[in-house]
Formats: sequence, structure tokens, C-alpha cells
Amino acid sequence: MFCTFKRVIRNGALITVIGLLAACSQKAETLKLSVTQFGTATEAAFDEYDAAYSTQFAAFPKSENAQRNEFVSNMAAFTGQVTPANIDTLLDPDAVKISPNIQDEWNATLRQLRSQYQQFVAIFDNIEAGSALGASAVTQSGPILEKLRAQLATITGDFARNPPKFLSRRSTLIAELNTIRKDDVNEPEAQNLYYQIWWQKWRDLIAAEKIMQTETLREFLTATKLGNSLQVQIDNYAKLDVAALLGAVEQGITLADHIHKLSPQELIAEGTGLVETATQ
Repeated sequence: MFCTFKRVIRNGALITVIGLLAACSQKAETLKLSVTQFGTATEAAFDEYDAAYSTQFAAFPKSENAQRNEFVSNMAAFTGQVTPANIDTLLDPDAVKISPNIQDEWNATLRQLRSQYQQFVAIFDNIEAGSALGASAVTQSGPILEKLRAQLATITGDFARNPPKFLSRRSTLIAELNTIRKDDVNEPEAQNLYYQIWWQKWRDLIAAEKIMQTETLREFLTATKLGNSLQVQIDNYAKLDVAALLGAVEQGITLADHIHKLSPQELIAEGTGLVETATQ
């Protein structure tokens, strides 16, 4: 009878342990939803960051016919020897050629940035496997996230204060304006019309530039804010239950939606104030 009693106690304890493990697994899986939110947001931010960097040096897009006609015209006027060094200029003289070393350095920097956040997200890949091990991994991830948040805040703040611009396209339009000033000096009406056309081109360029800056800043601000929310969940993981963690996921969705509705001015204000609050 005593042995039977021991078996009942042992079986009851085992059921309790299994129940606890199931609960811990569910809790860890719920936390992973917030981690995934953060990881997806950082990937989107770095995608926009890369596009913003590259577009600085991109020329105005041209139709295939315009490209072909320009090449034919360039070749008719060119008297030198075509080489691998000048063929790109003959094909598109307006394009700014980035030094391969500078481009490689940028690509390496971006890969390193992405890798840090991907490695952080990977910490949680198998976190539901065991309760004690999972809780320990969550705790150890806290200081890592603090550093990543500080880094994101710095990038976001720098971008808000000094956003990239369409440098090549600006230079093209400025050169075009100088040409207008030299031409048709004896025809003021024609020159005024050219000035008006140029003015509209410049306005359109600045508007497109602002969209690029705003969307990139929006993605970085979303990633930063989601990182802040995730930090609270990680720091208080032991005290939170599944319902609280699910609530945090819903808050993350609401937060992203709120940031999506911010005006460019509001985004800049939020972005420039991040560094001071990144580690709070």
C-alpha cells in the first residue's frame, strides 16, 4: 500500500511537472511572437536603409529609348578608345560611379548590422525546449538587446538629423539650371518657361526625397519602439503570464500602426529624441 501511495505521489508530481513544462513552453512561444515582430521590423529598417544609401547616387531613371539614343549620341561625339573603364560612362554619363572599395565597405557594414539582429532572434529559436534553460536564455538575452536598442537609437537619431539625399539627381538638375541661364538670353519669355518647368522638376525631386527619408525613418522608429517593448517583456519575463505576453504582441501591432500614421515632422521629433531614452 505504501508503494502504491508513493507511485501516486510520483505520478502526481510528474503530471505537475509536465503541466509546468507545457505552460513554460507556451509562455516562451508567446514571447517569440514579440521577438519575431522585432526581427521583422529590423530587417525592414535595414532594407530601407540600404535603398536610401544606394539612391543617393542613382541618376534619374530613363526609358530604354532614351538610354539608346543617348549612347548613340555619345559614341558619335567620342573620339577615344572604348575601354572597360569608360564604357559605363558612355552608356550613362549621368550615373555617379561609386568606388568599389566604398561600396564593399558599405555592404560589409550592412551585413554586420543585419547579422547582429539575426543572431539575437536566433537565441529564441529553440527556447521552448526546456523551462529552466528557456528562462535562463531569456534572462541572458536582456543585456544583448540593450546594446542593440542603443545602436538602433543611434542610427535612427543620426538618420533623423542628417538624412541621405538624392545627390546625383540634385546635381543633374543644378547643371540643367545653369544651362538654362546661359541659353535663350535674348528670349526672356522662353527662359521664364524653362525656369518654371525646372522649378516643378525640383519640387518633384524634393517630394520624392522626403518620401524616401520618411519611410526609412518610419521603419527604424518602428523597430526601435518594438525593441523597447521587447526589453520590458524580457526584463519582467518571470513575472509575466501568457495573457500579458499576448497583450504585448497586440500592443506591438497597435504601436506599428500608430507610427505608420505619424507625419514626417512627428517622425523626426521622435527619432531625434531616441538616444536619450534608448537605455531607459
